[in-house]
Amino acid sequence: MRALFAALLAAALLAPPAAAQENSLDELIVRARKRDAEAEYILGMKAYEGRGVPRNPSQAFRLVERAAKRGHLEAQNTFGFFLQHGVGTAADPTRACEWYEIAAARGLASAQVNLGWLYEHGLGVERSPTLALEWYHKAAALGLVEGEFNAASLLEAGAGAPPDLAGAAAGYAQAAEKKFELANYRLGLLLEQGKAPISKYGSALARYLAAARAGIPEAQFAAARLLLADAGSANAREAADWLQRAARQAYAPARAMLDEATVQYRIALQLSADPAGAAQALVWLRRAADQGYRDAQLRLGIALEDGRGTARNPAEAAAWYAKAGDAGDAEALYRLALLYDEGNGVPRDTVKARDLIGKAANLGNEDARARLARMLGPGFPQFDANDPFKGLR
Repeated sequence: MRALFAALLAAALLAPPAAAQENSLDELIVRARKRDAEAEYILGMKAYEGRGVPRNPSQAFRLVERAAKRGHLEAQNTFGFFLQHGVGTAADPTRACEWYEIAAARGLASAQVNLGWLYEHGLGVERSPTLALEWYHKAAALGLVEGEFNAASLLEAGAGAPPDLAGAAAGYAQAAEKKFELANYRLGLLLEQGKAPISKYGSALARYLAAARAGIPEAQFAAARLLLADAGSANAREAADWLQRAARQAYAPARAMLDEATVQYRIALQLSADPAGAAQALVWLRRAADQGYRDAQLRLGIALEDGRGTARNPAEAAAWYAKAGDAGDAEALYRLALLYDEGNGVPRDTVKARDLIGKAANLGNEDARARLARMLGPGFPQFDANDPFKGLR
């Protein structure tokens, strides 16, 4: 999660200045030759991003270094970033820290966050959560939402001090108000765990959904998980949609949940509660049934026999009843027996039907027991459910 934040922050911190769009490449080169720090910085960013010129990290490093040494504030922060991540040079977090400190001391909020990150993780400097929190708060005071989020994350973790969950929740809420949706996800986790007051921050599901709509796969997965816990066909549709979105982003837990037969079956059951969801329920039943999930095989057979969400297909229903019956499902055996007794979707075979009824009765199916009692009549010995029924000949 923090890696995702780092990627988002890097994109924000290194966004090209507006001036980059206002100067032609030739004009920038002329200015850079005259030792214009702004032009050097803009050209360096172009070389770094490959905007209008071939991407050249080494050239970017040299140009940004010149601008930084001439006192260009944004260049000083970017030069620190290049040094930290080894852009156009070998990674050197110690030197990166020195340049972040210069820009942070001059009041650049993005540099303050970067410096806080180094202190939090002990990169190029002795680890100090206290100093990290101080720099995050300074950046937050300047209005940088990443500072608020990182401060809240550090308070939640309690690195170097007891966790401050109330402070973390408040920080996440402030960041979320500024549309930093990752904060909604983290606040949702606190709400779900009962570590933040629901009356103040809303529900975990609402927070997850806000972050999910912003494309955060962890939040999409969490929202689906809560939706599935609350039965309802609308919830099942939405849960399946969020799981599929997260899976498309290669989020492994979502992919794993989608592949779980129990989850597929649960989605199918919720969808089937509404006649309008019968067709979609059939899709999920098939997924679970194909994995050998016995309950799904039975339900799929019933849907196919009755024509729920599809045209009636007693022959295919019989095949699924047989699979579920082989796995020990008494109702599936009884339903399969009725198909054979009626010749519905399978050749009529009353002997096989009676055999199947006996097996279903032995497994405790009450309908099968009652039907078997009628078939045997009063002149036959008392039926013993523990004695395997061999069939009538």
